[in-house]
Amino acid sequence: MPSLINELALMELKRMVDASSSLVLIDAAGLKAADSLALRRRLFDVGATMRVAKARLVRRALSAEAAALADGSGSLGLVCGEDIAAAAKIIRELAKEEKLAVRGGLCEGAALDASGALRLADLPSRHEAQALVVRAIRMPLVRLARLLKTPYRRLGRAVAARKEQLEEGS
Repeated sequence: MPSLINELALMELKRMVDASSSLVLIDAAGLKAADSLALRRRLFDVGATMRVAKARLVRRALSAEAAALADGSGSLGLVCGEDIAAAAKIIRELAKEEKLAVRGGLCEGAALDASGALRLADLPSRHEAQALVVRAIRMPLVRLARLLKTPYRRLGRAVAARKEQLEEGS
């Protein structure tokens, strides 16, 4: 019979998986306590969270196609948040240092292998995407303003030149 603690942990994992559109599954066995705390702080700064649980519970919380990513025993970490690209960038840095291993991930319900989950880091972060949208909207308006201002600027120069001619001739 499953223990109450495991049932509560499973409910929390299912809630976390259902609430997030994208997540990254990591094997954080190589992380020391200080590194794990630093990782959690960095993830918190970008609006993401990490939940570590037994692989068996993670398998039960994930969909059937994504459950294969949680094979094995031990503990796994689920990282999710609103800005998964920023979280994936942090995870990619630690994976390069070989402090943790990326198992895979989920993006909009589709299972991703480890390389697919790391490609999430190549996406623009939420703030970068917002800046791209603002720039795309702003640039045509700036060009229009410059275009409309040019004839008046030329007219002002022509009037100033004419004024100088009249002052020199008088």
